Amino acid sequence: MGIFGKKKDSTKVSKSNPNHITTLIGDGCEFEGNMSSSSATRIDGKLNGRIIGENTIVVGENGVVLGEIKATETVIYGRVEGSIESSRLEIRRSGIVLGDVFIDSLIVEDGGIYNGRCTMNEVTEKISIETTQGTKKELSSDTFGIKG
Repeated sequence: MGIFGKKKDSTKVSKSNPNHITTLIGDGCEFEGNMSSSSATRIDGKLNGRIIGENTIVVGENGVVLGEIKATETVIYGRVEGSIESSRLEIRRSGIVLGDVFIDSLIVEDGGIYNGRCTMNEVTEKISIETTQGTKKELSSDTFGIKG
């Protein structure tokens, strides 16, 4: 490394790591409009509009989204009123989703509320059920007599 060489930062986390939140709409903050983010995003305030994320979007317990969410992965602890398009959607026990969802995978914890239409891609053949004891059980489409 020369005098003006850059030192490699080994603490940097790649943008594909969903646990590394770099965009935050904080509690008490209100945002109106459309936004997009290439990194993991957490909303603890209020967003009135559309958010498009290339990574994970987390709506915190105090977070409210009135509009549309498009993301690779979406985790709801708060409230969403609008449509969600995501490969994976988790509605946690404190989460409320009122609107249509277009997903590959859906997980709703006991206590979570979902009211809307659900459209899943045809390639989805397994349903994951989480019991109140925290154990997971995967059921295939054969369990329900569905032939692919």
